[in-house]
Amino acid sequence: MPASATPLVTALAREVIAPCPRNSPALMRAEAETLLASLPNWTLSPDGTLLLRSYVLPDFANAYALVERIAALAEAADHHPDIAFGWGYVRLTLQTHAIGGLHRNDFIMAARIETLPH
Repeated sequence: MPASATPLVTALAREVIAPCPRNSPALMRAEAETLLASLPNWTLSPDGTLLLRSYVLPDFANAYALVERIAALAEAADHHPDIAFGWGYVRLTLQTHAIGGLHRNDFIMAARIETLPH
């Protein structure tokens, strides 16, 4: 397990990703910042509506392999990040599109991603 998978990350990763009704409120910035404290490699967008993570990898093959692991995890959870990748990098954005902001599910998914080898 990667060094980034701290006990807080692991606990969050074990939570259930539940369906999020369209009328669910997005997290307030203070709530998002509290959850963000469990995910030291992630940041919030300036407006607090996106959860962001970047990886630097040694080459394209490693970037692609990480994307494949993230995609499989996302499919299993039915919670999908936006992914950009290329030679030596992967950039992730998480948001619950149905509510136009962040939900606890986004932080759970980020924690699950942190448990992947990279």
